[in-house]
Amino acid sequence: MVNSRTMHSLSETLLAAQRDRAAIPYVHATLAERWGGVTQLRWERLVSGQEPDGPHDAVITSAGSLIRVRAQADPNGLFVQRTAAPGPDSRFGTWRNLGATSTSAGVAVIELGGQIHVFDVAANQRTIRERTSRDDGVTFGSPRTVATAAASVISLAAASGAGGSALLLYAESTGRVRSMTRTAAAWSSPAAWTNSLRTVHGIACAHIDGDWAVVVCGTLPNGSSGVWTCTLGAGTSQTVGTWSTLREVIASAPGAEVTYREPGLCIADGPRISFVEVYGGAGSYTQTMTTHTAAGARFRDHRWREPWPLAQIGGTGSALTANASFAWLTTPSGVWRARIGTPSIDVSQSVIAADARETPRGASVALVLAEGPHLDSSIMVGSGPLGHELSIAWGYVTAEGQETGQPQRYWVREVRRETRRGSPVTVFGAEDSWWFLGNMRTRRQLTWPAHTASVWNILGQLLTMAGLSATLARSSPAIVATYPAITISPNDSLAVAVNRLVSRVPDVLRFSDGVLEVIHTRETDPSVYSYGETGGHALLDAARSSALSRVNHVQVYGRGAIAQAVNEREMASVGSLLVQVVDPSLTTVEVAATRANAELRSRGTLQPYARITVPVNAGQQLHDVVSVTALSVGWVSERLRVAGLRTRYDISRSQPVYEQDIDLSGV
Repeated sequence: MVNSRTMHSLSETLLAAQRDRAAIPYVHATLAERWGGVTQLRWERLVSGQEPDGPHDAVITSAGSLIRVRAQADPNGLFVQRTAAPGPDSRFGTWRNLGATSTSAGVAVIELGGQIHVFDVAANQRTIRERTSRDDGVTFGSPRTVATAAASVISLAAASGAGGSALLLYAESTGRVRSMTRTAAAWSSPAAWTNSLRTVHGIACAHIDGDWAVVVCGTLPNGSSGVWTCTLGAGTSQTVGTWSTLREVIASAPGAEVTYREPGLCIADGPRISFVEVYGGAGSYTQTMTTHTAAGARFRDHRWREPWPLAQIGGTGSALTANASFAWLTTPSGVWRARIGTPSIDVSQSVIAADARETPRGASVALVLAEGPHLDSSIMVGSGPLGHELSIAWGYVTAEGQETGQPQRYWVREVRRETRRGSPVTVFGAEDSWWFLGNMRTRRQLTWPAHTASVWNILGQLLTMAGLSATLARSSPAIVATYPAITISPNDSLAVAVNRLVSRVPDVLRFSDGVLEVIHTRETDPSVYSYGETGGHALLDAARSSALSRVNHVQVYGRGAIAQAVNEREMASVGSLLVQVVDPSLTTVEVAATRANAELRSRGTLQPYARITVPVNAGQQLHDVVSVTALSVGWVSERLRVAGLRTRYDISRSQPVYEQDIDLSGV
């Protein structure tokens, strides 16, 4: 019997194969440069020059040319460079001086309607000018004034959108940002934004999901420096001409001697930003930082992964641009590119052994590959695929071909090269997202006062810091209705923070294909699969044990509400093994009682006490309820819950192995 409502859905032919002891095993394994479903950009430097640092921008045109612009003090000028079909073998051309310019006010370049538009500010720091090229940046016309700022301009940004629309932003020394939009070949009058910063140290913009996405670096009135995002409406998800509020990407404490400047923004398998972080205290440094949104997130969702340094770029502010194939990162003296959406490497034909383990605390796998003609040569270079996503799916050869269940994602953290029985092999040691959450630390204190954010909202924010996502698979109402008071200290493990947060609701967690699922397990959950029945999935071994629970008594103290739950049978034998839980967000006796019962169940009933060994079930998941018939241990259609999995595949032995150990608990 199978109930696909919870177990991974399998085809009828795959279900039949895994019940057939003579079926041929199949393991599908791939490697990809992704994290949490997002391409990890591997930057390749194409040019290294001697140009001085200063305002700059770049665009990759529809014709495939890279247009770079920069402002330079000595000799003074607005310089432009065009490189057709840029690549590793390209000769990046000379810089042409288009005329005198401000060396501190910023520059911008976009493609609009097949023409290249370059923006700069005159030496008076207020006159904003535009030059146009009708031949893909080979030549440019004379400058024309598009606006005169009310105060000195300190940053420019521009972006093109759909239907010939465009946006020009400029930031003034007063901390005010003004916008101009272009429709029907004419620029609107400047309009001030409705946000407020004491100073602005850089702006960037792009047309994303039908509106204008904006990134700004600067300082708040209290002296805190930071990077924020906001949206200027273009009529898709936000009213035309209206600004959303600033939302923090990263910020320093007032007086921390940290500032942020020179942001970049592009779309490369999702929104990405870069910016420069400057520390002016003892051991001062300047470094370029980057981040991207979680997989599937939109810019306006504000789900940014915790930023990290781009060590190879250094501390020079970078411009970001992208086309369908590559992301481009440029500075006045350098050009880097990274392929978007790199193809997966299929290593299935080289797999000779795999050992995967999964518990509620995390999953790992050791994958053994035979070296030979089927193994991609890139895996053997340097450290190989360290940090790559490893996707493994278990299956069988069926009448329809090679079929598998849903893959599980891991990330390679160890590569070993060994000799086994005289033959060279490569071994990947990989972990799922729990390992990375356990080793990621919060950089600052995070506080949510009671009644300000639900458990679900806070969970999403914590996962976003790691570039991961969650889904409410079969969650309890409590996860969106509980608004706890919670503080996470600097240097706390994200895994500890996540588990501590979710302990406040009667739900459990599991990663499925790289996404964290929130599941409310109940004693009434139906069985989704059967083992040991005549004509069904074979049962190779079965074992059970009896042991006292570590906890048989739970007391919960809320705000004006107290409740407890007990295991009366065990307490009568050994007395109280007490755990006390204090949670001020619990304000009613009913909610406190639900929490007490959930705590007792998770610490007692759901602890594993049995194990079965079966031919691999390609769809079995952690926390599923299964029915087991094993007369040797007294089970007839016994309902049990999956508390752990170990899947073993080894064709290098004289007797090949393809089995699954399933740890079981009460329901």
